Amino acid sequence: MITINYQRFGTKGFQLRLRLYQDGETKFINVTKLLKGAIQRKHWNQQKQLFIPSCPFSSENNSILVQFRQKYDEMAINWTGSVFGMIAAMEETATSSDAMTLSGFIQVIIERLNERKHPDGTIKGSFEGYQKLERRIQEFCKARRIKYSKLLISDVTPKFVDGILEWVEKSRKGKGRIYISKMLHAVITKADTDGLLKAEDFKKCSWVRKTKWSVDKCNTLSAEQCKRFATMNLDEISCSPLNELYRDFCLFILYTGQSACDAIALKYSNIKKIGSVSHFVFTRRKIAEKQAVPCSVPINTELDRIMLRWRHLSKDGYIFPIRNKEKLATQGTNNGDIKHFIGKLNHWLKKVGKALGCTFSLHTYTFRHTAITHYISKGVPVLYVANMMGTSVENCEKIYYNNQGDTNSRNKVLAAMKF
Repeated sequence: MITINYQRFGTKGFQLRLRLYQDGETKFINVTKLLKGAIQRKHWNQQKQLFIPSCPFSSENNSILVQFRQKYDEMAINWTGSVFGMIAAMEETATSSDAMTLSGFIQVIIERLNERKHPDGTIKGSFEGYQKLERRIQEFCKARRIKYSKLLISDVTPKFVDGILEWVEKSRKGKGRIYISKMLHAVITKADTDGLLKAEDFKKCSWVRKTKWSVDKCNTLSAEQCKRFATMNLDEISCSPLNELYRDFCLFILYTGQSACDAIALKYSNIKKIGSVSHFVFTRRKIAEKQAVPCSVPINTELDRIMLRWRHLSKDGYIFPIRNKEKLATQGTNNGDIKHFIGKLNHWLKKVGKALGCTFSLHTYTFRHTAITHYISKGVPVLYVANMMGTSVENCEKIYYNNQGDTNSRNKVLAAMKF
């Protein structure tokens, strides 16, 4: 009888393998690549053969292990030969069976993403990019007279990928090349994780390379521009009835350093007393499962003013009157309320940016960049800033902190230039 179980192995990080044993004959299958999240050794319960609830993606990872092991358990029930004979028989069966189509695999990816939920019930992350990619691949296949529905995942080769990227440049005049390259690369990476493709084979494809730092790193507002933004007559710039909500929302981000989606989802229940001072204590929607320490942002009088101004219009405990339970239950697009508000706000900010004399296009994330740069320039330790903003010290340096906008530090250098 073949014994089948999972076991940890190795000394570096968490690694897991499926062990098949019979009469001194052992076969190991590494399953580490199938798992998601920053898993540690303490997350694995060997006796129960599953991940404990505190493990990142515990439910999803446990489901992956059950599904992966199931085919071996079913094959072993009536198997009378050796372990290696059973593995060979399974591989032969898999080869002769219908292979996974590219369309089918993209649907698998979307289904996995849809299983990840925020506490408010909305889907975590975005699956729309994969749907958009699939439409572009269908257009490419139609142009090349390829039957997309019959296209197997194994048919996705470096030549096929380069063909799509070349088609984007020629037929679509480069329109969408960045997101197509990004999403197609993501599909291949996930196929590699599932053992369907080898990502190594696609390294030399004509991918649109992402810069190693943010192109918007130097786009921050000066102290003078922040003051003007807080006091300027918005009626001279825009006739929107949401002028004051837009301004207060941006000022809120400027003080807290939050991303727009986190500020929209923030509730009064996130306010906690820490050392007699009220703080917003929350985990970021984007990286909640990876965040070891929650963000803790102290609340000043200006934040109190903003909350008091909009509290009578807000519903269901939210800080701002942007989302509520009814919207969450009725909206057709996942997180559509967040996307709609940010889209409208960024359009509004284009007009405001011109009035402020910005040499760049003003966006909601500019206020987050400005906040981080401002706090660091005022001498707040970068580690404290990183924890407050829910990011890393490395990201503060590479993505958010604008050295050119740190006039305080520049003036200190000028004053120190005496030898």
